[in-house]
Amino acid sequence: MSKDNLRVWIMPTQVGSRTGKLFNRAVTSFRKANPSVALELRVIPWSNAWGEIMRAFKQGEPPDVMQVGSSWMGTLAHLGHLARVPDGLDSRGLVADWVGECATINGVKLGLPWVVECSGLIARRDILDAHLKGGDLSSWKGFMSFCRDLGEHANKQEIDPRRPLPVGITCRPEPVTLHNLHPWLISGGWKLSELLGKGASQILSHKSSRPGLEYLGELLRVNRTDEDSGTIQPYRLSMDFYQEGRFAFLIGNPWMIVRNEIDPTASVESRWPVTFLPIPAGPAGLATRGGGSILAVSSRSRNQELAWKLVKNMIGPSFMDVWTQSSGDLPAHLGGFWTRNGEHPEIQRIRKSLEAAKNYPAHPMWATIERVLARGLSDILWSLLANQNLSEQGMSIAATVDEELHSILQLAWDRHP
Repeated sequence: MSKDNLRVWIMPTQVGSRTGKLFNRAVTSFRKANPSVALELRVIPWSNAWGEIMRAFKQGEPPDVMQVGSSWMGTLAHLGHLARVPDGLDSRGLVADWVGECATINGVKLGLPWVVECSGLIARRDILDAHLKGGDLSSWKGFMSFCRDLGEHANKQEIDPRRPLPVGITCRPEPVTLHNLHPWLISGGWKLSELLGKGASQILSHKSSRPGLEYLGELLRVNRTDEDSGTIQPYRLSMDFYQEGRFAFLIGNPWMIVRNEIDPTASVESRWPVTFLPIPAGPAGLATRGGGSILAVSSRSRNQELAWKLVKNMIGPSFMDVWTQSSGDLPAHLGGFWTRNGEHPEIQRIRKSLEAAKNYPAHPMWATIERVLARGLSDILWSLLANQNLSEQGMSIAATVDEELHSILQLAWDRHP
């Protein structure tokens, strides 16, 4: 008797040679309950995932179960690529309200939240202990003051872990740049979702973006960022932080801290003790970017019932206990990990940041909007690095970006009479 096949595509935070073995160990209970089902796993880097998913649907061979970035749901739903979640499949609580919103498009539930993340500051604890001395990192003012002091004493010529540069920042025109710097813009008052929803003529050039852009420009100067350091790839930036000690802070996902809290023996990736801090509060208060992944089933899957059984297994505590310990990916659902580790100060700070986070809008054209915003933000950062005036050059770049965004939004409206 031939086996039923389920093709599964995932994009874990950390892609490595152990990912397949980890997945197989995590789905042991599903295999025992469904011995006739053959699982075909494909692991894809995030940088290639969107293109591969689009290509698969165009060729008529999409996976049955796929990990979907939370901001991609609107586009995939608009294209009709996602199957509706069966009633009653899962009713557990989520770690934050916005997580469920990512999986529901126009009132229809099209996936189940799997893992979540938020942008925060990963800080070298040894640098904080040695130099903070009662300083306050919870506000823009306090954080800038501390970074300015670090920058003045940093060894710019060569890597010196005892005198690191303040913050690892890349200015590359990539989505990760937008992910990491978007929190500073919304803490400054920028309301991207609201502006997109209204179809405003000014989005990146809107006056609400200025406080965040001005702060980032000052941070780049204090950070002594130049053309070479501004083009560092995100992976290299991470290694410069964890392995070389080049920076005191890294903006990003706290997956390594999660792993170390669960399993202290896993702390081999970082040579320095690290801790999680929320993005400092700006004029608009405490806010950060939230995101994560949804597990969805293709509307073209021939085994949708089996596919949803696998999804239910993958969001369940037995799977996530194995997955989180090795990957550092945070479960979207309450219970399990959150119950066992909820008393850890690090996990508590991460959860508070998750609850305060704001996710990207579920716009059907988001994948294109994201690329345009990332490129525009990168261009503005480079102009600030060149000491050009934000009011003149920077906002001129933003206005050009808005013209392109307006064309994209007009196309979206034309498709939604």
